[in-house]
Amino acid sequence: MSKHIPQVPQNAPRFGNGFTRFIGRILLRIVGYKIEGTFANEPKMILIAAPHTSNWDLIIALGTIVSLGVRINFMMKKEAFFFPFKGLFIALGGVPVDRSNPKRVVVQTLRNFRDNEKFWLAILPEGTRKPVKSWKQGFMRIADKAGVPIFIMGVDSRTKTLRLDRLVQENETADTLRQYVKDTFTGVNPKND
Repeated sequence: MSKHIPQVPQNAPRFGNGFTRFIGRILLRIVGYKIEGTFANEPKMILIAAPHTSNWDLIIALGTIVSLGVRINFMMKKEAFFFPFKGLFIALGGVPVDRSNPKRVVVQTLRNFRDNEKFWLAILPEGTRKPVKSWKQGFMRIADKAGVPIFIMGVDSRTKTLRLDRLVQENETADTLRQYVKDTFTGVNPKND
C-alpha cells in the first residue's frame, strides 16, 4: 500500500473494490496529492473540508473517495448533475441539492442519516469557491439535529496534501469550533483556478 494512503477505519461506509482503489490512487498520483492523517472510526459523521477555492477540489475529493474505497457522500448543486456526469456523480456519492430550498436540503440530509446504518457526508462550509469572510453554519445545525460528530479536513495546495485533522467533540460550542477551524486553516494554502 502506498505510504500516502491511510487505513480506512472499520466503521467507515465502504465503496468499490481493489480495481477502483487502484484507479483512485493513479488519479491522486496524477494530480500529485497525498493524504495525511486518519479518519475517525465513526459510522456516521459530517466531514467539513476547506478551503474550497478551485474546481480541482472535486478531482481531489473523487480521487480520495475512490483510492480509499470509502463512501463519502457530498452535496452539489443540482445543476451539476447533467449527462454524462449525472450517473457518475450519483454512483460516487453525489447528492443533488436545490440551493433555493435550504429547508428541504436539511430534511433530505437528516433522512439520509436516519435511514442509513453508515453515512458520511462531506460539506464545504464556505458554500462557494469565492473568498468569504464567514462560513455557512448549516453543517453545525445538521450535525446537532442528526446527533452526529463533525470531522475536520484541510486541503493545502502548496504541499499538495489533504489533511485528515480531527473529530470535533459533542460538547464543543459553536464558538469553540469556529475558532478551532479558523486556527486550523490559517496556514492552509488554497488553490485558485
